[in-house]
Amino acid sequence: MCAGRDTVSLTGKVALVTGGGRGIGRAAATALAARNAAVGVLARTREELEAVAQAIRAGGGRAIPVVCDVRSEEQVAAAFDAVEQEFGPVDIVVNNAGALMLKPLTETGLDEWRSILDVNLTGAFIVAREAMRRMAHRPGRIINVGSLAGRRGYPEQGAYCASKHGLVGLTKVMAIEGQPLGIRVHLVSPGGVLTDLSADLRASRNDDPSLWMTPEEVADAIVFCCLQEGAAVSDEVCLRRFDSEPWR
Repeated sequence: MCAGRDTVSLTGKVALVTGGGRGIGRAAATALAARNAAVGVLARTREELEAVAQAIRAGGGRAIPVVCDVRSEEQVAAAFDAVEQEFGPVDIVVNNAGALMLKPLTETGLDEWRSILDVNLTGAFIVAREAMRRMAHRPGRIINVGSLAGRRGYPEQGAYCASKHGLVGLTKVMAIEGQPLGIRVHLVSPGGVLTDLSADLRASRNDDPSLWMTPEEVADAIVFCCLQEGAAVSDEVCLRRFDSEPWR
């Protein structure tokens, strides 16, 4: 039993978390393990992955690190194989890997544009497709980590906003096609989160860090989605700090 776990458990569930080496992914992997899920932690940097998995195991949880670039169909399939060989069929997928670039559209090169969409949208599609193929006709759950940038536009975030708007559409289709297969699909859309990914953005805006959410707060929403087993389901969970302006 993982120390400090809450009363509602994910015992017997196997989770796979992309972008799991830091930020929201690390927090999600840790939170799922705290509920007794076995976790495959995926990212491109081995050292970060091993640190996350080791910390989970030190707390009594079960986790394995798997180096994986979500832009590669072959690596994604191999990552699922590795997690399933260690723990069994994957029940929960947290589609979290992401990239951010700050640059006006007029200065954005095509390779730069593609580099953001390749991770945030195409990578999410590759992971989701692999998950849905393997989960077909057995209960499963996929949580796509979006952003409020998928609902709005922000200056110097053209590629990021486009990718997150695209993820909203992808999630809707996944939910429709997944429903008859017994696959539940959720979108968790946070506002600003205190992660390495957002460091340059925070610096450019000189924002008060207290106005930004923590990765652990987003992880709580991901766990909330994972615990919904009844007839009701949350299609999307939008998150903001309570002291920020509502409905913006």
